Amino acid sequence: MSKGDRHPVLHEPQALNAGATLDFYALDARLTYVPYFYNPSLTPDGRTFLVASDATGSEQAYAVDRESREAVQLTDAAGHGQDWAPYIRTPVDGVRPQFVCWSRPDWASVLFWEGNELRRVHIGTLAEEALFSLPQDIVPSPPHCSECGIACFGYLPRKLQDTMLTRSVEEIEADLERGWGFIVLDAASHEVIANVATPFWPNHVAASRDGRRVLLCHEGSWRRQRMYIYDLLDGHIRPLRPQDDGAAIGHEFWIGANRVGYHGHVEGRSVFGIVDVATGDRRETPAVHAERHAAHYHASPNAQWIVTDGEITRDYISVARTGDAEIRFEPVCRHGWPRDLDQRYHPHPHWHRIVTPDGASDVITFTATDVGDDGMRTGVGVLSLPVAAAT
Repeated sequence: MSKGDRHPVLHEPQALNAGATLDFYALDARLTYVPYFYNPSLTPDGRTFLVASDATGSEQAYAVDRESREAVQLTDAAGHGQDWAPYIRTPVDGVRPQFVCWSRPDWASVLFWEGNELRRVHIGTLAEEALFSLPQDIVPSPPHCSECGIACFGYLPRKLQDTMLTRSVEEIEADLERGWGFIVLDAASHEVIANVATPFWPNHVAASRDGRRVLLCHEGSWRRQRMYIYDLLDGHIRPLRPQDDGAAIGHEFWIGANRVGYHGHVEGRSVFGIVDVATGDRRETPAVHAERHAAHYHASPNAQWIVTDGEITRDYISVARTGDAEIRFEPVCRHGWPRDLDQRYHPHPHWHRIVTPDGASDVITFTATDVGDDGMRTGVGVLSLPVAAAT
């Protein structure tokens, strides 16, 4: 099968407690997964979601229509032997694994990496164009495209990526102080806005909604200075939340134009934090239970709710309010994450606000894994919650 082909999609709805519902969608494939945690999967109208899948043998990008229950293959990418070590060490053909995202603000196209070329494909016409190419001695990190149409990604020397097939980030950092950095790109004009060298591997690189700032992290240990903010107006980069107090924090993501969410441990307690990038003001709310399982977090657009795929429960998507003195997570549904497998199997929950003529609703997408008599299958969970829509 090839680009433009339509694949049937299995749909299994399930009623949950307290009015929540779960819709599970799967292609006839070994592996189907959502984009990286800070990239939305679902369009604002709730109809189409983006996945990567190996339904054709190699990993390609697909747009899944929830109404017709069909998946359109968007790419015929011919990348070979790609990995994202140390998080994905298996060689992958097709698109770079985990390296797909929506092209915003129009949601009409998808960005993906094929080898060392960042490309864009239109989900309707399937027309493709190249946006940017990296030299062969450099490899990219996952892309992000903000609401203002700015695409960002980190990069690092290929020789170091290759050594991480057997070594950790911390082990390889001593080998090189140059060659890391990130690129900020106008996705409409293909113009490079900034190419910033860093003394560390930058990851989670994402522009703010207003296009003024870029969020990034120092990939590796959470106990060193982790979060940074780059100002596109003055060209300065600075720590976002100083960690000289011994905090171990990470998995940062934008909440609106001026706030960043994160989680981790501060003074021995599991916390969820929100920091204002303009003022530096922050609130770090401790959880009732200590974090026992590594996880990803995301938040509703108004930051009144958060979701995690770990925390107090190993196998469940859990949600919590943020306005109380302590955060109390409530398990909602299983995700089935096989934790001995690579990053593509992580649930990576993402909170969406869906707006239709009938009103607004809160929906969480995540990669779901099911193990049955026929073996293991992965797909997409779409969790609809009976809470007030985020604003």
